[in-house]
Amino acid sequence: MNELGARLRAAREAAGVSLNVMAAKTHYSKPYLSQLERGIRAVNSDHGEAYSRVLNVSAEVLRGAPGDPLGQLLRRLGDEADTLAPPERERLNALINQPRSVDHSALESLGSVLGAVRRLEDETSAGHVTPMVDTQRDIVATFAAEARSHVRPAVVGLLSELEQYRGWLAIPGARWRQSRQHLDRAAVLAMEADDPLRLSTALSFAAYGAIRRRELRTADALSAAASRDTRVHTGLRTYETYQRAEVLARSGERIDAVRLLSEADGMVDNLPPEDELPPSGYWYTAAFFLGQHAFVLRALGDRTGAAEAARDCLAEMPEEWSSSEWAVRRRELAEVS
Repeated sequence: MNELGARLRAAREAAGVSLNVMAAKTHYSKPYLSQLERGIRAVNSDHGEAYSRVLNVSAEVLRGAPGDPLGQLLRRLGDEADTLAPPERERLNALINQPRSVDHSALESLGSVLGAVRRLEDETSAGHVTPMVDTQRDIVATFAAEARSHVRPAVVGLLSELEQYRGWLAIPGARWRQSRQHLDRAAVLAMEADDPLRLSTALSFAAYGAIRRRELRTADALSAAASRDTRVHTGLRTYETYQRAEVLARSGERIDAVRLLSEADGMVDNLPPEDELPPSGYWYTAAFFLGQHAFVLRALGDRTGAAEAARDCLAEMPEEWSSSEWAVRRRELAEVS
C-alpha cells in the first residue's frame, strides 16, 4: 500500500464510510477505489478531491502536507516516532479533521506518542519537547470539543495528562505562573474525567512547584490533597509520601517527617516490576526514589546522608536518565561535602 492510498483508506475508515458508500457517492467503482487504496493504481488530484468532498476532509490532510500538526510532531520526534505504525499515523491524521469520530484506539495511539515524548525529554530537555506537547495538547483539545459521550471521559483524561505534563515542563525554566495555570487545568479536567491517578499527579506536581518556590504552606496543602485518594498507583503514592515528608521536614515538623520517610522507604520494597508501571509513571523505580530519599534527608539537615543517597541514586539510574534536567538537582546534592 502506498502512502497516498493509505491516507485515503484511513480517512474513509475514520469517517465510518464503507467502500460501497464511497462508490455510490463518486463516479468510481468499488473495485477501482479498492485498488487506489491498496496502491495498485496511482492516486491523482481528482481522486483526492472526490475523497475530500465525500468525507469532508481537507485535501492537505489527505496529502499529508508539511503543515499537518501530527506530521510535524512525528518529524520532531525523529526515531522515537517509530512507536506509531504507519496505519495508525494515517488514521490519526484523518481524525484530526473529523474529531467527532475519535475513539479509544486513536487515544491509545496518541498515548504511545506521549510516552515517547516523555522519554525523549529524559535525553534532551523540557524546552526541546515542549512544542511537541503543545501540538499534541491542541490535537486532543480538538477531540475533546466534539467527542461523543461514550469516549469523552477518556479524551478529557488524556487532555488532563497533557496539561499536567505541560505544567511540569514549565518548572525547570521557573515559569511558575504558566506551570500553575496548566496544572490547575489538569486538575479540573481530571475531576471531570473522574481520574484519580491524573488528579493526584497534577496536585503532586503543583506541590513540587510550590516546594521549589519555597511556598511551604501551599506545598503542604497540595501534598496533603494529592495523598488523599488511596486509589492511585502505589508508585505515585510512594512519590507523594516522600514529597510529604520533605514538606514537613522543611516546615520543622521533624518527627512526622522522619515517620513518613521510613514509611516511604518501606513502600519502595513493594513497587511492582518496571514492566508493570503505568506509561506516565515509568520513573516509579527504586533508583529514582533514592533521590527523593536524599531530598528528605537534606531537609532534615543530614547533608552527608543526603549526598550519599544522591550518589547512590545517580549510580543506579538508567544511563538515558543521566542527562535529564531533574537529574541535575541530584548531582548538585551528591557534590555537597
